[in-house]
This record gives sequence, C-alpha cells and structure tokens, in this order.
Amino acid sequence: MNHKNMFKKLIAEELDFRDPQSKSPFRHTVGWPLYDENEIYAALDSLLDLSLSQGKRVTAFENAYKDYLKLPEGSGAVAVNSGSSANLLIFATLLEVGHLKIGDEVIVPAATFATVSSVLYQLGLVPVYIDSEMDTWNMDPNELKNALSSKTKAIMLVHNLGIPAKMDEIMEIAENNNLIVVEDCCEAHGAYYKGKQVGSIGHMAALSFFVAHNITTGEGGMIFFKDGMLDSKVRSIREFGRAINPQKRYETYPELGEYDTKYAFETLGYNVRMTDFAAAMGLVQLEKLEELNAVRRVNAKKLTNIIEQFDVLSTLKIEDDIKPGYYGFPILLEPNDKISRNQLCLALEKLDIETRPNMGGCLPDQPGFLNKNHRIYGSLKNARSIRDNAFFIGVHSGLTNEDFSYFENALKQIFESL
Repeated sequence: MNHKNMFKKLIAEELDFRDPQSKSPFRHTVGWPLYDENEIYAALDSLLDLSLSQGKRVTAFENAYKDYLKLPEGSGAVAVNSGSSANLLIFATLLEVGHLKIGDEVIVPAATFATVSSVLYQLGLVPVYIDSEMDTWNMDPNELKNALSSKTKAIMLVHNLGIPAKMDEIMEIAENNNLIVVEDCCEAHGAYYKGKQVGSIGHMAALSFFVAHNITTGEGGMIFFKDGMLDSKVRSIREFGRAINPQKRYETYPELGEYDTKYAFETLGYNVRMTDFAAAMGLVQLEKLEELNAVRRVNAKKLTNIIEQFDVLSTLKIEDDIKPGYYGFPILLEPNDKISRNQLCLALEKLDIETRPNMGGCLPDQPGFLNKNHRIYGSLKNARSIRDNAFFIGVHSGLTNEDFSYFENALKQIFESL
C-alpha cells in the first residue's frame, strides 16, 4: 500500500477535520484549523523528501503569496516561523539599513496584541500609543496626525480582527510626513480595502499563519516589502546574519582571510526560518483562502442578525468598500447594570461557546509594559473601553447553522435570566 492510500485510510478511520466540536471542549470555537487530505499529502511529500527545514517549498510559498497580493514588480516576500518574528525582522531590517535608528518613534495602536510593540522595545525603538476608533477598533487617523513629533519615523498599524484600517487617511499622513508604514496583517488574510488587499498598501507588511488564523501552517509568518533592495538583508537577518548570494564560495575577508561564505556572518541575525513542510501546507491553504473568507463573511452576517436582537450588544459597521478577512466576530457590550463583559463571557463559555477579549487590551497598561520606554498620546479612552467591554467569538467556516442557532438560544437564555 503506497503512502497516499495509507493516509487516506488513516484519515477515514481516525481523523475528522470537519467537526471542530469533536476535538474541542467548546461547541462554538473561536478558531479551528480547516484542512484535509491535500494539505496532509503535501506535508507528507515534504517529509519523504527529507525537506525538514527551509527549502524549495518555502520559496514557492513566498512567490505564490506575493503573486496573490499582486505586489508591484521588484517587491519581495520572505517566509518566517511566526507573525511575531515577521514584525521583529521588519524593524531589525529597517534599523540595519539605516531607515530607522535607535530612539526613533513608531506610532502604534494601544488596543492590539503584545508583539506589535514588544519588538520595538527590544530593538531600542520607542512605541507611541494612540487611541482607536470605536467603529473599527483600529488606529484613529486623527489621533495619528496629532501624535506626530520630530522623532516619529514610522507607523505600525494593525487590521484588527481582519477589519481593514483606514488606509487612505493613514497613507496620506505618512506621505505628508515622510513616514514608513508597516501593516500588521496577522489577523487579516485576504481582506480588501477599496479593492486593494491589505499588505499591499503600506511599505512593508507582516502576516501570521498561526493555527487559529484564516489559513494556517501550524506556526508561520511572512514579510512583504516593496523595496526589493531590502531582500538580501531581510533574508540574511532571518538566517543568522549569514551572507546571502555571495559572488563565489570562498571570499577574502580582511578579518577572516579566505573563508567559506556559507559561514560568513555579515550582520546580527536570528534563526526564524519557516520549515518546508509548513510551506507545503501553506501552498494548499492559500488556494482555499478566498473561498474560506467568503464563508467567514456570510457567517459574520448571520451573527450580526443574531446580536441585533439584543439592545446592549453591537458589532462593527463595515463600509461597502471594505471586505473583511474576519479572524473573529467582534461584539461590544454596552455598559449596563445587569451584566458585565466578563460575566457574559463566562456565561457563554459555560454553555460551550468560546470567547476571547480583544487580545492585548490596552498595551501600555499591561504589567510587562508599564516601566518601558514609550510615549502615550491622549487618554486612550476607546482602547480601554474596548479592553473592558468588547470580545469576539468564532466566525470560521467550520461552524454550521446549528451552531449559530445554538449561539442565539444561548444569548436568549442568558439575558432572559437577568
């Protein structure tokens, strides 16, 4: 029996990838990896080739995603082992090539995930926290404009939960002030802003393929950049700081003599490479992204119809020229004297419906961030309101109409008991 037939038999007898409930303590999960025998075969072929580390499939995945984003000629894509590593490499590269220097300010939203700004602290850059809009949970362009200082050199925006930020306003501010724009698209696979894919609008972008995201490689990430001159530097920092594409195998280095260029390290780097079997899975997942996102958008409409039945619940308004790549479905609980956000989430989880807060909350309030070198602009009132009153639930394509009916009945049960 060949390996494909063996795997078909294993899948048929042991695995059920289309039923999240069978592997989770929750009936309605926040996220779930949706893959089938095609991803398994691709990963298996990689393993049988002994392609365990970075190889030809990583290169193919980089090229495929770059083509999917329709990046301009000369742009680059570099795969890494996580979205957090993607953020790290972006700013390490910008420092290495002199586009930024230690002490420069980078404006970030306060309401976002930890590794948006933790990499800035680690590299000697200064996060400047600004407030978000309540109608998008994304960076507020007006706050951005007012927060600028002579030290501001870059903007790190986030498309929160797959809902695009207001890129026209942000890019105009950046162009008028000669600022670098980095898009964190880790939660926004395949989202569109006025016909353009997020990740293709700013100067650089980061993506994550974490297990709960719209498509997954288990763990993984990717960096995109329009300046092709950055390519060798990004790849070098990704791989120990090693010399990339040397002219010949043995070069003469004044400090090293005639030395094997495979082990010549031209800069400080890391080991954050993607594996070939992760890329093999990613290549198959990428072909499904548009279809999976279409289902997520339909599911979001179903969930919107449900929560509109409850006066104290709302979700984000999506403009007609926006196509979200929903990572999760956002819900805001209006402050009231009957139930808090935490009480509602606990009640839902007792009924097997998984919930998550807006992860990271208000970052400068986090214990590990309190005494770090940063600047805060404004009151961050909205960021703290999102932290205290908002949450999200699953919207992925593994959910069924029965799951949505169950969610609706669960909400009715909770609110009728108050």
